[in-house]
Amino acid sequence: MTRFIKGMLFFSSPIFIYILLVMYIDPFNVIQKESNQRLIELKSHISGKVNYPLYRLQGFSDNPTEIILLGDSRTDKLKTKVFDSLTRMNTTNLAYGGGTLPEIIESFWYATKVHDLKQVYIGINFNLYNADNTMDRVTEAINLKSSPISYLFSQASFKSTSLIIKSIIIGETVNVEKPDFNKVGFWKYQLESSANNFYRNYKYPDHYFEGLLEISDYCKKKNIKLIFFTPPTHIDLQQKVNEFNLVAAEIRFKADLSKLGLFYDFDYPNNLTENKDNFKDPFHYNDSIANIVINEIVTGKINYARTHNNMYK
Repeated sequence: MTRFIKGMLFFSSPIFIYILLVMYIDPFNVIQKESNQRLIELKSHISGKVNYPLYRLQGFSDNPTEIILLGDSRTDKLKTKVFDSLTRMNTTNLAYGGGTLPEIIESFWYATKVHDLKQVYIGINFNLYNADNTMDRVTEAINLKSSPISYLFSQASFKSTSLIIKSIIIGETVNVEKPDFNKVGFWKYQLESSANNFYRNYKYPDHYFEGLLEISDYCKKKNIKLIFFTPPTHIDLQQKVNEFNLVAAEIRFKADLSKLGLFYDFDYPNNLTENKDNFKDPFHYNDSIANIVINEIVTGKINYARTHNNMYK
């Protein structure tokens, strides 16, 4: 019996050590808020990219704000401090790299349960408006937040904890999302692989439109300012819509958004989208363009955005 107990302890010790490490690091701050500045920085750069929804939804739970941003990596480019300076309120960016419409919708309803909202900004590009894209990491993240055991043994916690410990040991932050291409190579990859994957199996998202309509109705009822916008992409990417014979679907997409709330469209051929220097790749603009987008959608003073009235009148 003694030998059995010793054997159990021997084989269980790695599990106990792992649990203690994850509880101490707590990569997504689910157990408690982090106060160690070095760990705060490491979690932001590592956990925040290993699982965007889990990290950001927990952050919103800990520090809820009156304004939220929803979308994918293009909306993620918008800096909350710029919003804060213009609105004089606090902002949380709940946009996620690789974000989907189901994640936008679920994140909105999660936020409404945590805090009373005053303004909501939703960035949606045409390639995102696709019924074929059903990924939903938000529901998973909400479930992990509510289940300590699932959280401790989740892939996200294991990977984040490992990378954070590695960063501490080597004395520098591990880069989670560094591409294996130079700008020219990555630009080509994004057009020939990523863009084609979005449009090859495109299906119009009637069900998701109903979900967005429910958000619109809720915001009207609660007197929440709701802004929809399509972030700018380079014209190389815009031309993919023609290549896949989806022009009519894109027109319908923009008409749909205009029915839901105030809508700003930056994604069309113009001085911003024709200049490669304004973009890191065909999907993602640089910080100077991000500030232009923020200023226009917050203030309503338009230089580049098209609105419903001048698009569809």
